Amino acid sequence: MRILHMADVHLGYQQYNSRERFNDFGRAFLHAVGQAKERRVGAVLLAGDLFEKRIVDPLAMRQAVEGLQELQAAHIPVIAVEGNHERAHYRDQYSWLEFLDAIGLITLLNPTLHDGQMRLDPYTPESGGAYVDLPGGIRVYGLKYYGASTDRVLGLLAESLAAQDGPRPAYSILLMHAGLEGILPRCSGVASRKAVEALRPWIQYLALGHIHKPFELDGWIYNPGSLETWAMDEAEWTDRGFYLVEVAAHSPMAHRARLIPTPRRRFTRLRVSVTGCPSPQAVYDAVRAKAAAAAEAGHGAKGDDAPVVELTLEGSLAFDRLDLDLGYVETMVKEALRPLLARVRNLASPPDFEVGPSAAGSRAELEHQVLTELIERDERFRRAADQWADVALGLKRMALEGRPPDAIVDYLRERRSALAAQDG
Repeated sequence: MRILHMADVHLGYQQYNSRERFNDFGRAFLHAVGQAKERRVGAVLLAGDLFEKRIVDPLAMRQAVEGLQELQAAHIPVIAVEGNHERAHYRDQYSWLEFLDAIGLITLLNPTLHDGQMRLDPYTPESGGAYVDLPGGIRVYGLKYYGASTDRVLGLLAESLAAQDGPRPAYSILLMHAGLEGILPRCSGVASRKAVEALRPWIQYLALGHIHKPFELDGWIYNPGSLETWAMDEAEWTDRGFYLVEVAAHSPMAHRARLIPTPRRRFTRLRVSVTGCPSPQAVYDAVRAKAAAAAEAGHGAKGDDAPVVELTLEGSLAFDRLDLDLGYVETMVKEALRPLLARVRNLASPPDFEVGPSAAGSRAELEHQVLTELIERDERFRRAADQWADVALGLKRMALEGRPPDAIVDYLRERRSALAAQDG
């Protein structure tokens, strides 16, 4: 028996408001469908999040139906569980995956929970169920996304598996939408290793979804990752796609699972430090050099293959953030790399106001030193920082003396004019 295990398709995701990215997610799904047919699998396991949202875009539904109908025509059953993105709102009580199950395009699994007990009934089209049997003695159980209750539900499942009547299947798979602790920080809806290990006597292959990073553990836990890049932070996880699982017919039954990477839109991430750049023009020069180097290294468009590019400005600015034209930065990136999309993130901090005055000197001298260092951080006032520190102290003295506001404003105007004349 050959099985294709995939997860986290996220049809309908219009990433960065790009219609082309919407199409990318659809193409990734249809590619996996084509691979299932080409490799003549006996079943497809879909471990949740076929859709991006519980309210499905009509074109996303069309992508799903077309792909599922292709598999149906090839006599390849699709066994699925519900993920967190597509689960019905508690007021609706009916999800689009339940609709696809009702029209016979998928087999949607989930056990019945009642009065603290779990019932493991075989699936029927009329009432659903917890498991389905495939040819060759293979049984597939399914669990939808349970979030914070995952460990509790896994405990109930272990109890029900132990108490199950009748002959045991030769080989059992658990299809489940949940993460696993320790894989990604700050990830919700994860199962503990202890809760998962309690299933080991009855489950030979744990087919996971939910975490977009691929991983496999201990020869029985498998997570293929998302088909497409759902977030910029995922771009580094290159080996993602689906598992092709071959279950041997001999006794005891065993499997061989291979992660097959699938094509996806390229993502290029560039970082430019603005620390040490005395002016906006110096930042533009650094960006232009970084983009040119990326293009030279082959990270730009290649024919119709245009990447998504993110450029991040980081470090400490020596001038006001508003003086930096981010639109111009984006234009430079587009000209150099010809991406599908260019995104610019300005994470650069304003001038660092931490100063370290010397221990020597009077209070007035230390105050003047601190003000001078602060003013020097701004390119506009750097050349006359010492004089501007005198101006600031003069304004302070006038305010403490209770001078009229008009007199303070006149003093500031006079000193600004004098310094401007001196500078020019």
